[in-house]
Amino acid sequence: MKVKLVAAFVLCLVCFLDASAQYRQSKRRPSASNGGLSDRIYFGGGGGFSGGTQFLNVSVSPLVGYKFTEKFSGGVQLVYQYVKFGDVSANNYGGGPFVRYNFAQKLFGYTQYEYLNYGMTTGAMSNSNERLDFTSWFVGLGYTEPISDRVAFNITALYNLLYRDGSNSPYRSPLQFRVGIVAGLF
Repeated sequence: MKVKLVAAFVLCLVCFLDASAQYRQSKRRPSASNGGLSDRIYFGGGGGFSGGTQFLNVSVSPLVGYKFTEKFSGGVQLVYQYVKFGDVSANNYGGGPFVRYNFAQKLFGYTQYEYLNYGMTTGAMSNSNERLDFTSWFVGLGYTEPISDRVAFNITALYNLLYRDGSNSPYRSPLQFRVGIVAGLF
C-alpha cells in the first residue's frame, strides 16, 4: 500500500509538474503610505507538459496579480492548452480571477474561478471537433517551501465546487493537484 502511494505521488509530480513564476516577497508591508505600485503588482504564470505514445498535453498560463496586503492577493490568470490524442488535437483556452491568502509563512488558501473553452471529439470514429464551454470554481489549500530568497516549491490541492458527473468535462476528477516551482521575476 505504501509503495502504491509513493508511486502515485511520483506519477502526479511528473504528470502535473507546473513550473510557474509568481511575485517577489517585499521586505515592507504594502499600505497607502508606503510601497509603490511595483511592490504590489506581480506577474508570473505556469506551464505544464505531459505525454505518452498516443497523448500530448502542453499548457501555458500567464497571470497578473495585485498584493492588497502581504497576506492577501488576487488577480487574473489566462490558460492555453494544446491537447493531442492519437490523430485528434484541440486548442483549449480560457482564464479567470484568483485569490490567495497566506494563513502562515508556509500555508495558504487559494480559490480560482475558471472559464475554459475546449475541443471535444464527437463520436467514436469521428474527426469532427465540437467546442464546449466549461466553468470551474476551485478552492483549496497550498503549501510553499522556500528554496532560496526568490525561489520556492509549491503544492496545492484544489476541489472544483462546480464539478458534476464528469461528462463533457476537461477534468477527470473534481480534485486537482498543482505542483510547481515559483520564482521571483525581479
